[in-house]
Amino acid sequence: MALVFTATNQLPEKTPFVKLGNAFILLGTVTFSGSYATGGDAFTAGKSPEDTLKTIGAGQVLAFLSSIRGNSPDWVAATRRLRLYASANTEVAAAAYNAALTASPVPVVILGR
Repeated sequence: MALVFTATNQLPEKTPFVKLGNAFILLGTVTFSGSYATGGDAFTAGKSPEDTLKTIGAGQVLAFLSSIRGNSPDWVAATRRLRLYASANTEVAAAAYNAALTASPVPVVILGR
């Protein structure tokens, strides 16, 4: 099953965006369900960070800036997939997501433009 991104409006400005030069920091959560596929998992159409960035005239994710419950994220722009690494250069194995990822939405910080 695909990932779902939900923007947060917990900032004082009641927006999920922080302007950073010609880029933006986007705050939100990712909901994981189903299984991880080798090469990364895609977001549900209409529920991706890129879709959220498009609402302000941007639309390109550059990187995920936060650890995802012990996993290092890697955004693959060409395929629009989120890869997870358990340790340096070791991608998470294709399997059902573990309870640490599916228990609740995971807070994320994303750099986009």
